[in-house]
Amino acid sequence: MNKVIIALLLLLLPCLTVAKEQQPNILFVLADDFRWDSFAHLSDFGLKTPNLDKLAKKSVRFTKSYNTTAICLGSRAVYVSGLNEFSTGTNFAHGNMDYALWKKSYPAQLKKNGYYTGFVGKFGFHVNDPSGKKGTVATIRDDFDYWGAWLGQGNYKIALNPEAEAWFKYFGGKKEHATHAIGLMSEDFIEKAVKSDKPFNLSVSFKAPHGPYAVDPRYKEVYQGQKFAKPENFGPDLNSPKQALSGRPTYLGRKWLSDYDKQMYGYHSMIYGLDQALGRILATLEAQGVSDNTVIIFAADNGHLNGSKGMSGKLYAYEEGTRSPTMIYDPRRKSNQTFETTDVLSGSIDIAPTILDLAAIALPEKMHGKSILPILTTEKAKQTGTMLHKSLLLMQVWGKGSAQSLAVVTPTHKYIHWFYGAQEFERTEELFDLSKDSNESTSLTKHIEAAPVLKSMRKQYDEHMAIWAQDGVNDRGYPKYLNLANRHMPFEENSQADIDNMYKGNGFVRDAKGKKIKKNKKKNKTNNVSDSKAKHESTI
Repeated sequence: MNKVIIALLLLLLPCLTVAKEQQPNILFVLADDFRWDSFAHLSDFGLKTPNLDKLAKKSVRFTKSYNTTAICLGSRAVYVSGLNEFSTGTNFAHGNMDYALWKKSYPAQLKKNGYYTGFVGKFGFHVNDPSGKKGTVATIRDDFDYWGAWLGQGNYKIALNPEAEAWFKYFGGKKEHATHAIGLMSEDFIEKAVKSDKPFNLSVSFKAPHGPYAVDPRYKEVYQGQKFAKPENFGPDLNSPKQALSGRPTYLGRKWLSDYDKQMYGYHSMIYGLDQALGRILATLEAQGVSDNTVIIFAADNGHLNGSKGMSGKLYAYEEGTRSPTMIYDPRRKSNQTFETTDVLSGSIDIAPTILDLAAIALPEKMHGKSILPILTTEKAKQTGTMLHKSLLLMQVWGKGSAQSLAVVTPTHKYIHWFYGAQEFERTEELFDLSKDSNESTSLTKHIEAAPVLKSMRKQYDEHMAIWAQDGVNDRGYPKYLNLANRHMPFEENSQADIDNMYKGNGFVRDAKGKKIKKNKKKNKTNNVSDSKAKHESTI
């Protein structure tokens, strides 16, 4: 009997060897604050993105790809885990990622399964050590063969990011713009990975174009003096709910309304630097002879409003703030199309399972995301007839309590629940038909003909809340939202403690006109992360 088993294993061994050889390299490029239409080929803004356009030309772009949490720290935790924020427990003023969850992340799983792994740029969050204390780079360092990243927001002067080990080890810690340095470290990683004779995974996590707009001197002339076209919905939206007007996107939007061209100059100069770094990375893949077996995924941790609805930044569930410019290039997939798109609903929760699926690694038992690969199996990317998700939950439970919201998006509609109902605010709902109103200018909540859709969207919202109740962490300030955002429970029935403990940023909320209406300097003792982050909200 043993001889038979041995013979069978010997017969299978060549097949297993071939399978290993066919494992693709995986390059995951993540931008920060990158509005979905910030490509030359997609807009009339007068942009220059030659390398991003080159990649898009041969990729499949996901036109309905959403960040389920649209702020950098929380979003990046979603990307590595494939879980919604209520299960990662990771965001500003909430908490760090648990060590056990991190070990199920795509970088840790790839390393465990034989990949040569690297991370360069803005990692963006902390992982607690096994004892539950806030971790350092050392907590996760063993999961990477190459580390050139930093855990926090970081600085555009790369030499001021001491956690970026590779920069100091291989480049002497010299002065350089962080975006350019990320490109150089990526090239260095690829060269070392090829020599390792293993399949590799490199996560390239740009800080750009996140503010402040520290333009690389190399590119300061690219957009000098340029007048930029404005988006169709530029300027204040008089129909915006009071809750939306009370938050950061509204008051950050003022500088975009007062000097649009200056803001666009800085924003897109930063993107141009990213584009140039990407171009060098793509060229290195070619030069090292691995481009034909390297799958490239490009996405962003959130969008950016850029004056749409009179707002700036992200956070909100509106299209410009939450959509991702996600595109995937798999050189092994044959297609005669260029600039191919799919309108299948997908999100940031789908990237981790997709990466693991590419590497033929079994997915952890619990992931809210799904592999996107089935959408790409044919010569023509599948469309909405193929259902990856019926709907996605879009979370915003950070920042001013009055401006927090939960939303549900489907392939055709979006429902936003502004659940804060204290002080002068009343709970508000918005419903948009995205197929007819992509600028989200007309809410249909009071339109009789939209009543069946509203009923359906509310039902799906309740279903997502039920999943939260089942899968959510039981600490870090998340459980209270099961009541705070419960459609069936009047807001005033929530305890005053829970309402007060909705994170207030720098100690106040604003009314519909942006005026401070409540001062509270007390720290939120329910969080396991210091509220000192509130001191530098403008850098988030």
